[in-house]
Amino acid sequence: MTAIRTFRFRKRFRSGGLAADLSAESTVNGRPDKQHIQIHRKIYLSPPQGIHWKDLAWLCVGVSLHSENLSSLHPEGVEIAVHRLTFPLSDYRSEVAALAIDGWLREEFNLPDTGARVDYSPETDSPAFHWGDTQDPFADNF
Repeated sequence: MTAIRTFRFRKRFRSGGLAADLSAESTVNGRPDKQHIQIHRKIYLSPPQGIHWKDLAWLCVGVSLHSENLSSLHPEGVEIAVHRLTFPLSDYRSEVAALAIDGWLREEFNLPDTGARVDYSPETDSPAFHWGDTQDPFADNF
């Protein structure tokens, strides 16, 4: 089990920005007896209690972006336990949860950049999220 570490996601735009702090730890080859979600093979996510369903869905997306690399790195399995996801309501959208866990995972496991990012769209005057090679994160790829 690794120590709990916090990743701070920040992205500023002309018209505001996005922010979130995510605190998590990883456990290789083993899952504690609590609620967890299987992301891929032996890759599991344990969400914090009381999390909003949209934030949970986007956390799953963020972990799934790295699922193949995590499976290769830890074929015996790994659990990502998110202890806290905090954010200012004025600078947050649920998609930010995916970007926060993406940053945490890349730092924790030295994983490559998947292309997940957010840019400012002048056409819509709002954030535009990009998920690398993943066109629709919620598409069922079966």
